Amino acid sequence: MGSDDLHWLNKRKKLKRDDKLILEYKSSLLIVCEGEKTEPNYFEGFPTAGVKIEIIGKGKNTQSLVNDAISEWRKLAKEGKYFEKLWCVFDRDDFPLKNYNQAFETVVNEEIKLNRIFSKKVGRNISIRIAYSNEAFELWYLLHYDHHTGGIGRKQYLKILDDRMKIKYKKNDPNMYNILQNLSNETKGKKGQLFAIKNAKKLRASIKSTLPHNHNPSTSVDQLVIELNQFLKK
Repeated sequence: MGSDDLHWLNKRKKLKRDDKLILEYKSSLLIVCEGEKTEPNYFEGFPTAGVKIEIIGKGKNTQSLVNDAISEWRKLAKEGKYFEKLWCVFDRDDFPLKNYNQAFETVVNEEIKLNRIFSKKVGRNISIRIAYSNEAFELWYLLHYDHHTGGIGRKQYLKILDDRMKIKYKKNDPNMYNILQNLSNETKGKKGQLFAIKNAKKLRASIKSTLPHNHNPSTSVDQLVIELNQFLKK
C-alpha cells in the first residue's frame, strides 16, 4: 500500500470516528441529580423519544454535585459518549450559602473548559445548566397547584402537598410525573405543568436580587422541563 493510499485510509477512519462522535452527541442530555430517587423518578417519567437521555442520582449536594456531574460527563466522553447538555439538579436546603453559590460559579468556569477541549471534536458547544430549587425540589410540585411567593420551609412543603394532592405525599414516588399530568388533564390546564411553568417564571421575574437562586422560594426546574418537553413522544 502506497503512502497516498495509507493517508486516504487514515482520513476515512478519522471521518468515521468523527461521525460517530457527532451522532452520539446530537440531541443528548445528561441529567445529574442531588437526590438518588426523588428527582430521577420524576424526570424518568417523561415519555421522550428521539433524544439520548441519561439520568443519574448522586446523593450529593451543591458544589460536590456539580463536581461529580462534570466528572461523570468527562468519563462518558472518554468512552465516546458526548452529551450536548449537562444538567445539574440540586436544592438550596440548609447547606452553606458559600457552597451553594460556588456551584453556580463552577458551572460557568467548567463550561468554558469543556468547550475549549471538546467543542471542536463534535462541532458544537457544550452547555452546562443548573435546575435549582430553593429550598427543596418539592417547590416545583407545589407550583403545579398554586403560585407561591412567601418563604417555605422543608416541612411545610410536605404538609401543603398532602393537602393539595388529597393523598399522603410520598417523597420517592415513581408516579409523580403521571400524578401531575393527570392534574393537568383533570383541570383542563388550569392547574398542572403549564401552570407550574408560568408560576416559576413569574416567581423569578418578581425577585429583585441579581442572584434569584438565593431567594426562597425560587426554582429553575421549569427550564429543564421545557427542554424535555421538546422531545415528548407524539
